[in-house]
Formats: sequence, structure tokens, C-alpha cells
Amino acid sequence: MQDRSLQKHWFKQIAEGDETAFRSLFETYWDHLYTVAMLLTKSETLSEDIVQETFLKVWNKRRELPEVDKPEGYLFIIARNQIYNLMKQQQREIKYRKYVLDWFEAANETPENDLLFKESSQLLHRAIGQLSSHQQTVYKLTREQGLSYEETARTLNISTSTVRNHMVNSLKIIREYLKTHTSPLVFTIAMLETLK
Repeated sequence: MQDRSLQKHWFKQIAEGDETAFRSLFETYWDHLYTVAMLLTKSETLSEDIVQETFLKVWNKRRELPEVDKPEGYLFIIARNQIYNLMKQQQREIKYRKYVLDWFEAANETPENDLLFKESSQLLHRAIGQLSSHQQTVYKLTREQGLSYEETARTLNISTSTVRNHMVNSLKIIREYLKTHTSPLVFTIAMLETLK
């Protein structure tokens, strides 16, 4: 790792809006932060997200950087908090999804349930139709064909970060469409379909 005086120099420059110093910091620490995230999450996609979010927080809080005494420690504390928050969120999502799936599995198959699933499927299809052509392509490759972000990026000859941005924006659009066009129960079923 870099000498602390150089780290502090970078932090001072970044605080003044110096993008070159920020890039130097990013290139120096990206691999190490990614490795730590991978060890804990076992996921390339989540690890990339964690590192990106860590550096985004550094940039957004750049005015505080001159006060930081141990820049390297500061970076790892932010990354650690990102990992912790992500894992807490995942646990909540897993429990919620399991609860809903268990509820549906426990329910007897009835014409009413069949109708609910059919309605949610149609609604999700209409929500996907609200996406731009690029977003639809990325969404279908990752969600319907099960490709990873990296595989989707190679298939479309675009960057992984572009794929991720398309997916983040797509899911926001789909979620907002579903919220305003259905009941809470159908919304839940349709959102579960997006998690497959």
C-alpha cells in the first residue's frame, strides 16, 4: 500500500475536486478492496458494487477528507460498512422472499390463485414494455436468459458498469410501474418474478 503522506496528499487534492488524484486512489485501492469484498460476499457482482459505492462515498464526502488521519483505514471502514449493510439487506430480502414463497406454496391451487399469477405475469410484461430497447435487451438477457452481468456485457459489447446501470434503472422503472398499476398482493408476486 501507499505511504500515508501520499494518501493524505491525494485526500487533500480530492477534497479540492482533483479527479486525477481520485483516479490514482481508485486505481491503487480498487483491487485490494475488491478482494476483501469477494472474500466476504463470494460474489463478483456484489463485490464490484461495494467497491464502486465505497469510492462514490469518498467522492461525495470529499470535503471531509483533509481531516482524515489514516486514509487507508478510512477507505476500509467505508467498504466494511458497505459490506455489512448489504449483507443485512440481503438477509431481510431472503427472509421476506421465503415468507412470501412459503405462503404461496402452502396455499391450495385455486382459480383465484391462478388468476393472480396470470395477472402479475401480464403486468410485469407491460412494465418491461416501458423500458427503452437497450434496457429491455439487458433485462431479458440477465433475468430471462440468466446471463451474468459480465456475460451480458460481452454479448452486447458494452461495459459491465453499463449493464449494471441499465439493470438498476430498469428495476426502478418496473417497480414504479407495478406500484401504480396494481394491488399490493399482485405487486408482490410480480416483484418476486423480477428476482428470479
